[in-house]
Amino acid sequence: MKGKALSLILIAALLSVALSGCTETREGNEVYVVKLSPADMRNEMLSGEIDGFIAWEPYNAEVVVRGEGEYLVQSGEIWPNHPCCILAVSDEVAKDEKLLRALVWAHVKATRFINDPGNYEKVIQYAVEFTGKDREVVEEAMKHIKFIEFPDEQEFRNYYERLREGGFLERTVEELGYASEDEFFDDFLMREAYDYVVQKLSEDPSWVPEKPDREINMGHLTADLHELAWYVALKEGYFEKAGIRGDLEKQYANGPMAMEAFKAGEIDVSYLGGAPATLKRINDDIRIHIVAGANNEGSAIVVSKNSGIKSIEDLRGKTIAIPGFGTVQDFILRMALEQHNLEVRLKE
Repeated sequence: MKGKALSLILIAALLSVALSGCTETREGNEVYVVKLSPADMRNEMLSGEIDGFIAWEPYNAEVVVRGEGEYLVQSGEIWPNHPCCILAVSDEVAKDEKLLRALVWAHVKATRFINDPGNYEKVIQYAVEFTGKDREVVEEAMKHIKFIEFPDEQEFRNYYERLREGGFLERTVEELGYASEDEFFDDFLMREAYDYVVQKLSEDPSWVPEKPDREINMGHLTADLHELAWYVALKEGYFEKAGIRGDLEKQYANGPMAMEAFKAGEIDVSYLGGAPATLKRINDDIRIHIVAGANNEGSAIVVSKNSGIKSIEDLRGKTIAIPGFGTVQDFILRMALEQHNLEVRLKE
């Protein structure tokens, strides 16, 4: 769905996010939502506590491969080519040219390693190790993920516009200290380091940036296959080769938690979802900058195999788990429900 129709759906979905189930719902049109760690979603579904869930891969593929659940809809069918995970840095790191280039270089090298068909077997093995899932599961999961080097700026602008038009943003970019939206996005989506790294690698594929002077604390989301580039960079030695050192293995259950870790000064760099990065950058003024993209698409709504749910309309009255409010998955679910005149209600 494109253009005006998609815009209207996004506005409606974001209004729903803003209200988070606190409005009166139309009788009989409720879909109940609970927050769960993706690691717990499968067991909760098997126990009958929830009817399905939306998560990042490989949690969706796992229940499908095991024959316990079915894909109801892929996130790319709801919002084609939507941005998902990104690589973000703190204000301090953004000012450190050597560190910034080293981080982006490691990410680009890892992403190109993943996307090289000649590395398929090794990539699958890394995916198995990173997620702790079986080969069959990660192979299925990888079919639904597009690994990227830098996010689509227009998609982030579209998301921002829907937030603004829906009245969801608590601050303006001017209140954050920017003269205009263009200035905000130039700062929020910092592509200078990426452009520099790509240019240098095009001139000399063996080029390695100058090593940074400081150590960092780096985060990622637990077993999130979207962030496989982090694990590949670790295992293939790209972090080490670029001189990136410190605690590189801090884990978070979801993007909002990673953003809170940025706010607390617990981490300097992290992979996380683009939706919580945008929302919390603006509403909470958590000063991060996106310097690379990790993936597009790669989430799905899955339902229990014996649930009888065959369409989005069948979710009426059912309970669906999300990884957290303000996550990409939360946003995608709300978009899907709005398309079918269904409304979110938080489960008591």
